[in-house]
Amino acid sequence: MIIRSAFFYITLIFWTVFMGIICIPYLLLPSNFLSKPTKVWIKGIFILLERICNVTHEIIGLNNLPNEPVIIVSKHQSAFETFALFYYIKNSFFIHKKELYYIPVFGQYLYKSNMVAINRKQKSSAMRKMLNNVKKKLQHGSSIIIFPEGTRKLPGELPDYKPGFIGIYNITKRKIIPIALNSGLFWTKNSWIIKKGHIKIKILPIIPTNLNKDEVYNLVKKNIEEASNKLLI
Repeated sequence: MIIRSAFFYITLIFWTVFMGIICIPYLLLPSNFLSKPTKVWIKGIFILLERICNVTHEIIGLNNLPNEPVIIVSKHQSAFETFALFYYIKNSFFIHKKELYYIPVFGQYLYKSNMVAINRKQKSSAMRKMLNNVKKKLQHGSSIIIFPEGTRKLPGELPDYKPGFIGIYNITKRKIIPIALNSGLFWTKNSWIIKKGHIKIKILPIIPTNLNKDEVYNLVKKNIEEASNKLLI
């Protein structure tokens, strides 16, 4: 596993640099043109994981996604779901730190991909601006992907859900789709070694929209945690 993992990361660097170079012309085109090469890059990561590390995956419950912009609230255990959710959920976006724009090459593509950046130094004004940008993107047909715990968690670790997704829910009135997964069993946050296995990402049913914010928060947390724990067995 050590040798396979090291080879995966080395190959991933070369694959990323290669795609970054050949896709430079896309930086001159409208942002919607960047979606296809981004998904080619992610597909390449899936192939590398499968061929080198023997890590396969499946997406369960795609039929639970409605044909409208929604708020995706997902468990977060590894880097894998960041790639997978963007790949499988059409016209989706993330919220990220503005500082990521300053990373050479990667930052330029991130800026072009038209995600929502937040400047944490601006505090309350940054939050208002972020919520306004999110609302606009949802109105224009994009779905937002949120990791409410803010960081990767170990499988079975006590959950720590931040209420940020409730703020977005309150201001946008969009449906919430919870997502459970088990990726941390194979690509954990505390080790660079990737273990062979089968990653499952489960898209759960829509949270009822006739609930108050506390009920929504508790039901999202309950559904994600119960479904994720079942995937660990």
